[in-house]
Amino acid sequence: MRRKIPSPVMLQAFELSARTLSFTQAADSLNLTQSAISHQIQALEDFLGVRLFERVRKRLQLTSAGEILLLRLTPALDALESAIIETVSTEPAASVLRLGVVPAVATQWLIPRLPRFQREHPRIALTLVTRLPFNFQNNSLDAAINLGNTRWPGARSDWLMDEHMAVVCTPEMAATTLRTPDDLPRVPMLQMTFRPHAWHDWLAASGLPAEGTTGGMKFESFSLVLRAAMAGLGAAVVPRLLVEDELENGRLVSPFGPVVRSPTSYYLVYPPANVTLPALQAFRGWLLQQTGAPGG
Repeated sequence: MRRKIPSPVMLQAFELSARTLSFTQAADSLNLTQSAISHQIQALEDFLGVRLFERVRKRLQLTSAGEILLLRLTPALDALESAIIETVSTEPAASVLRLGVVPAVATQWLIPRLPRFQREHPRIALTLVTRLPFNFQNNSLDAAINLGNTRWPGARSDWLMDEHMAVVCTPEMAATTLRTPDDLPRVPMLQMTFRPHAWHDWLAASGLPAEGTTGGMKFESFSLVLRAAMAGLGAAVVPRLLVEDELENGRLVSPFGPVVRSPTSYYLVYPPANVTLPALQAFRGWLLQQTGAPGG
């Protein structure tokens, strides 16, 4: 059965006008014009079939019907407002998840995907920390995405994905100088100081001679190696996962295989006590879906 209730705008216009005895003040409070308030009051009177206001010596006064309506309406509006506030307050407050991330993984893989996470979980705010090594003992982090193996003392870990290393260079270099692995001695081999054996391990896994692979330019971060490779300074062995966009847009190419699996993998790591954190549970589920790992 449909309730006999006027529109909220009519009721608000009346309640404010009745309390102030002024259409002008009611209009200011509701950000409406005085004529709009008058129209709402007239519509309410037509809806109810009674007069609510009258003018005595050019001053606005309530009729007896108006006094009765104000007496009943104000507590009803207060109760409605309280119900709405109480309903909204039951929503979980926006929570913060403090996440440690290997810098290259943060910039090349995670951040481009975070808009999806924000759309699905708008009330979770991520704080990304790239300072290594990650430390859970001082409670500064809730979890971390790290590269390693399954041995994480005092922490739980979820396997996310393996790491595979590939040779990359500019399309121009691949077309002119670096067509096969036999051409590698003819080009500079860019070195990552934090992975000094990358070239040696890739060549050994490919069945190629691994001597004399440490003489190229050296860089202290992945972003620098990536920029150097895109600038044509040489070829690099890098995690393929971290150059997906560059390979897709053609700024880099992988001129030949193989893609060699690294001895380490990516894991989501967190203290056992944090398992029940709602923000971590939501992020963990989303992350496992992104990587296709079991449990996602």
